[in-house]
Amino acid sequence: MFQPGPGGADFRGFFGEFVAGRGGFGFEAEEMGACLDAFVARLRQRIAPAMLHVDLMYNNLGCFAPIWTMPVAAPGANFLANWLKSRRAGVIHLVRPDLAECFASHVIAETRGVYHTGNDADAARDMQVSLGAEQALAYMLPILRTRRFVQRAFGGYSRFLEVTYPEIIGGQTVAPPQAERIARLAGFGPSDVPNLFGASPLRQTAKDKRALVTNFDDIDRMAQSLQRTVNDG
Repeated sequence: MFQPGPGGADFRGFFGEFVAGRGGFGFEAEEMGACLDAFVARLRQRIAPAMLHVDLMYNNLGCFAPIWTMPVAAPGANFLANWLKSRRAGVIHLVRPDLAECFASHVIAETRGVYHTGNDADAARDMQVSLGAEQALAYMLPILRTRRFVQRAFGGYSRFLEVTYPEIIGGQTVAPPQAERIARLAGFGPSDVPNLFGASPLRQTAKDKRALVTNFDDIDRMAQSLQRTVNDG
């Protein structure tokens, strides 16, 4: 939603038009809400009658403060979370519980260049990597803190659904149990579930990350310790 995209759905371009039309912008909650409402209305016109689905990353939660910052206010004071709840948006929180696997995937993919080339053959290439403790801490701690932030921000919100990876994956599409939960959240019936998700060209960075990462157990212990610390806090 807040990244450049095809079809003129670039939020930055829209924001410039919105500010120019108003003659200024003070970043007050009412103005920000009006801006997002207008942007979503434009997106809905382009996809109607399909349902609008917005993919938000953790670093988008700090939008307008300024864009691309991590959330810093208390969960109950986050503008974007409150805007979503006030519009009765269905919120699907995708969580990867195994943070060591998550970090290993990131490093392996970056090392192979998969993020940039999309070359499936790279997943079969032999390699050995060691994960740095400082890099792991810098990667994992913000994820854990923001995950907890989201859970607190949407605690008690009836249209909040948490799904986990890799349980959400069923071959090249969404696994049926998770698809049924998402369908209910979106207001679809059981008969709609088979047609709700199409095929997705999912790629594994590696089938056995422990075989590629020389110090996986050390990073896993760090992840478990960080998770306990963040949850207790």
